[in-house]
Amino acid sequence: AVVSRRVREAVVSTQSTGQLTAPSVKMQTQLELIKMEKEEMERRVASLEKAKLHYKDSWTKALKELISVRERAQQDAKRRLHHEQSMMEHARLRYMSLEDHKLKDKAQLGEELENLKGELNRMKGQMEGPLNEIESTGHVLDKAAIARLIEERNSLLNTGVYTKEDQLIQDLNNKINSLQAS
Repeated sequence: AVVSRRVREAVVSTQSTGQLTAPSVKMQTQLELIKMEKEEMERRVASLEKAKLHYKDSWTKALKELISVRERAQQDAKRRLHHEQSMMEHARLRYMSLEDHKLKDKAQLGEELENLKGELNRMKGQMEGPLNEIESTGHVLDKAAIARLIEERNSLLNTGVYTKEDQLIQDLNNKINSLQAS
């Protein structure tokens, strides 16, 4: 009975120690697995943090570049606008200069026209003297004098200053006609 009791105690103690050691090995294994999972999770967290920082840096760079591109585009637009405005101003000044030049040319042409008219009137005055003498004395002009008057009348018409309706041309025509009739 004592022996069987001892055997029983030994079996119970081995069972208890076996039970104690079996769960502790199982727990040790589970603890190791949990530690490994924890380490894996910490690596993932670190990797995600690194990716998050990289992503944040990339976005920051992209936004800075976008701002830079917009600023350059605005500066280019301002430069183009300023250039176009200066070109418009230059064109306006050239146009005004041309207009002033045209007005000066027109005034100069008017002066020249007046000078030519004055010279023609002076020539007319010089011509009237001899014609009046011829008319008053009743002499008939020869063909050379008529040809000279016709040539002067035609040269006056060819200048473009006088037309057939101008008084000077009509006077010359009348004198030519009267001389041809006499």
